[in-house]
Amino acid sequence: MNDGGFMAVSPINSNIVFATGNVYNAAYFIGVSHTSDGGTTWEHDTTDLGTRGWAVAFDGVDTNRVYVGGDTSYSYPCVLITTDLGATWTASNTGLTGAVNVLLTIPGNGELVYAGTNNGLFRSTDAGATWAVTSLTSQVRTLVADPVHPANVYAGTYGAGVYASTDGGTTWNPMNTGLTCNNVLSLALRPGAENTIYAGTEGGSVFRTTVTTGVAGPSSIVHRSSFIVSPNPCRDLATISFSSSLLSPHSSLSLYDATGSLVRSFTVRTSSFVLRTSDFTPGTYFVRLKSGRETHTSRLTILN
Repeated sequence: MNDGGFMAVSPINSNIVFATGNVYNAAYFIGVSHTSDGGTTWEHDTTDLGTRGWAVAFDGVDTNRVYVGGDTSYSYPCVLITTDLGATWTASNTGLTGAVNVLLTIPGNGELVYAGTNNGLFRSTDAGATWAVTSLTSQVRTLVADPVHPANVYAGTYGAGVYASTDGGTTWNPMNTGLTCNNVLSLALRPGAENTIYAGTEGGSVFRTTVTTGVAGPSSIVHRSSFIVSPNPCRDLATISFSSSLLSPHSSLSLYDATGSLVRSFTVRTSSFVLRTSDFTPGTYFVRLKSGRETHTSRLTILN
């Protein structure tokens, strides 16, 4: 392949990997390569059913079913589907508009597929046969879903920042507090007791937000240096500091254990707070700052 693209590893069989990109030979064609032995050998194919390939995703149930997304004539949507591990491909664009930048499937669900395009976020509930636009109409560049709660989907847009859905993409809300560049090119989610979402932007910065299991309420994007707990891990004292712009007359800090249960709350009057950690049982905790409508969370490890 001459030009970039995307790669995906089968969630069912990690030895199967698909890559898509572009081949130029007097005109652009979608190039698809795949391996079934973990990359030892590769099979290559060029299809003229589309023009350029930008995205690839495996079906959530069937490894032989793979989706490739891109565009034709540089603006029209293109989704190709194979049910035989790339031997044959069929175009399925009904209801789609705009070049397809990213595709997302949900492990364990063989019907639900998301497509982020230049015209917004589209969703298929019939394995890509038809597509319907959602309420998110900004240009979507990247998508991630919570592996434990797959109805929680996050979209990175070009120009409108990050959006979150808690109902599988039916409704969307922005989560851009602290995000200084709204051109989001990549998202990554690290699952755990504390879900951390990372956003890579065109401005060259990486931002993050945390959503703690068991801790209700919205979370906002925070820059790496805006909310700091140090030293971390700690034994006796931890200093919690944050930007003075986050301080309000009703700011408070709360400490939660690893299960999300509230341990203690504190009133905050300055942008630096000293916590005596020797008063608590060693383990993993989450420190939550609530200031007005903003909420920020950070992990804290307390040692013996």
